Amino acid sequence: MFQKKKIILSYDYELFFGDRSGTVMKTLIQPTNLLLDAMDSVGVKGNFFVDWQMLKYLKKANTERTDADLKLIVNQLKDMVRRGHRIELHIHPHWVDAKYNGDGTWDFSEFHHYSLHSFSEEEIVEMFVEGTNLLTSIAREVDPEYKIVAFRAGGWAVQPFDKLKKGFIAAGIKVDSSVMQGIYATHKESYYDFRNAPNKPIYRFSNNVCQESENGEFLEVPISIRKRVFANRIFNFIVRKTTNRFSFVTDGTHFRSKDAEFEAKQIISKERNSRRGVMMLREAPINMPINIYHHPADLICYIEHPKDFTGLTCGCIKAIGKTSQVITYKDLM
Repeated sequence: MFQKKKIILSYDYELFFGDRSGTVMKTLIQPTNLLLDAMDSVGVKGNFFVDWQMLKYLKKANTERTDADLKLIVNQLKDMVRRGHRIELHIHPHWVDAKYNGDGTWDFSEFHHYSLHSFSEEEIVEMFVEGTNLLTSIAREVDPEYKIVAFRAGGWAVQPFDKLKKGFIAAGIKVDSSVMQGIYATHKESYYDFRNAPNKPIYRFSNNVCQESENGEFLEVPISIRKRVFANRIFNFIVRKTTNRFSFVTDGTHFRSKDAEFEAKQIISKERNSRRGVMMLREAPINMPINIYHHPADLICYIEHPKDFTGLTCGCIKAIGKTSQVITYKDLM
C-alpha cells in the first residue's frame, strides 16, 4: 500500500523588505487568514516563523496605526495557536534600522544589520531570549503549556553557527530550519553556503549546521530542494496562459532600488542547476502530488510567505493535504 510522505508547511511571517514594505493588513493578516482557512479545510497544520522584531518595533513606534497593526498581529497569532497551528521564532535584525513612514508602511532601505552576525554574541542571545519570551507569552494566552521549539534565520544567514549557539541554548530552541542543501549566495551584508550540508531531510548537529553530529544538541530540518520535472513546466505554462493566478495579491514588493548595492548573487551549484528549485506553494496545484511523488525523501519541508500569496496557494495546500501526512516541527521532538 502506498505510504503517504510527511510534509512540513513552513511560512515566514514578515513584511516585505523592498521599496514597499506593504501594510500589515494586506501583506500579513488577509493572506494568512486565507492560508489558515485552506489548511483547516483539509485538516493540516502549519508552522509560522514569526519575525518577532516586527512586533517590537510596531509597539515602539507608538502611533494609533501601529498600535492597531500590532493588535491585529497578536490576535492572529493567538488564533493560529487556538486552531492548532504553530508559531516559531524568526529574526530579521535589520528592524533596528527601520523607519516608520507614518502610513502603515516601513522604510527598510538600510540593510547594515541584515545579518545577526552584525551584532555581538551577547546581543544575539538577548534577541533570541526576548523574542522567544514574547511569542511564548502570546501563545500561552491560548495554550498555557506552549513552548517555542524551532528557529529560522532571516535571509537564511545562520552561519557561522557558533555565534548563534548560545542564543539557541538560552531560548530553548531545539530545531533549526534555515538550511537548503546545495544552495549558496553572497550578499553585501550577509551570506549563506550550504553546499556541504548533508543531503538528508533531517539530521542532528552541534556546532555547524552543515556538519552532522550523531549526538548533536539540535535538529536541522532543511528546506527541501526538488528537481523540476517536465510535467511541472507544462502545467505551469497552461495556468500562466489561461489565468492570472500566479500574481501576488499583497501590497508590497521584494524589489529594492538599492539592488545594485545589495543584490543576492544566488548561485546554484552545477549539480543543482536551473532545473532545481525550493519547494514552494506557488505553482499549478496539480504539480503538488507530482513533486511529492518524485521527491526522494520521506520528509519534505516547504517554505512560503503570506506576503507571497497568489491565487494558486490555497489550491496547492489542499492538494498537499489530500495526498500527504502534514506534520509540525514539534512532532519531530
